[in-house]
Parts: sequence; C-alpha cells; structure tokens
Amino acid sequence: MAATILSNKRGTSVVIHAASSNSTIVVAGNNSVSNIASFDENLTGAYLTQAVWGCDGTGYINLKRGANLVAVFDSTGQHDYAGSGMALSLYNAANVNIEFINSANGFIVFELQKIGSTSSQAIT
Repeated sequence: MAATILSNKRGTSVVIHAASSNSTIVVAGNNSVSNIASFDENLTGAYLTQAVWGCDGTGYINLKRGANLVAVFDSTGQHDYAGSGMALSLYNAANVNIEFINSANGFIVFELQKIGSTSSQAIT
C-alpha cells in the first residue's frame, strides 16, 4: 500500500492520503489482512464518506472498488458524500484501488466509514 493512513479510529473511520502513485487499500478482514482494521476489528467493508483532491493539467483520479469504477476526480475539489446524504457504498467489501491518470502531481485524501465488528474487551 503506497497510500498513507492519516487517522484510523477504531470502530468508526479511517482517513487515507495518496499522492501521484497508484495504490490499493485492502478493506475486509482483520488487522493481519486489512490495511485499515485496528487490532480487534474484523471489517466486512467500508464506504466513502468524503474526499478532497487535486490534479495537474488534464490529469484525473479513478477511484475503484475492486475492478468497478465508482468515482472520477479531476481538477481540484472536495465532496462530503455523507453530509449530502449519499455516501458511496457501492461494492463496500471490495478493495479500494486508486489510479492517477496523466497526473504527476495529484493527490487525494478521503475518509472511509468502517463496517464490521470489534471485540469488546475489559480494560484491566
């Protein structure tokens, strides 16, 4: 995974940054498989809640879930999918694939809401 996790909240969400490099984020599974699961989480999926991006020239960013294209980002912008009542939940169990097309200086920062379970353990 060439992307960087900026914030990983157990049982809630994860914020990911990727810049000018194609990346794959493994979503489903426990922390030995998934790139976004915390130590006691077993994730069944995650959905896109918001994104901020920027691309140079005629470049753009493809966001795929597995092989399925779910969003295309060009120029610069931000979108709060969850805030507008339409979080992108298509193919939520599939890996997130980020592709930078014709963009040498592009970036994307996005938040995924986690779907799954956590173990409840007593703190001693």
